[in-house]
Amino acid sequence: MEFFNVLKERRSIRHYEEGFIVPFEDIKKIIEAGMYAPSAMRRFPWEFLVITDQVLLQKIEKEHKYASFASSAGVMIAVCEKESVSHAGMGVIDVAMASQNMMLAAYALGYGSCFCGVYPETHEKFADVLQVPKDVRVIGLISLGKAIETKGVPERYDELKVHVNRW
Repeated sequence: MEFFNVLKERRSIRHYEEGFIVPFEDIKKIIEAGMYAPSAMRRFPWEFLVITDQVLLQKIEKEHKYASFASSAGVMIAVCEKESVSHAGMGVIDVAMASQNMMLAAYALGYGSCFCGVYPETHEKFADVLQVPKDVRVIGLISLGKAIETKGVPERYDELKVHVNRW
């Protein structure tokens, strides 16, 4: 897939084919793409929790007001920051860049995905739900699955938002 097509065509998908299983080899490729994101001072503070357990996915649906599709996706990846590794508070940004890489990779492999933010509002609740260690902060959840919806590609380039040398 051509790079700029992946950038423009990837959309947040919230409707998935029930029962479809994303092969773990593809999940691994998607996480690997995340690990190639830039990181402040090369600290790589990210940690990833792959969630496929239906009971846990249903609990996520119940606890996250924007993740009502978690169990139909079949996979959620909790993207987390290990605070003791982050540099100067930049870990959240590092994890966000890793998440973007992961969603682009998912699309390139033929999967739908959607980022559901957790940090800062509900990260403590999800730390409990997902039983992550105390020095790990849940930043977001990325759904993965076979999309059953398609979305058009809107024009987003806006010349009015581009400034050169001065505002």
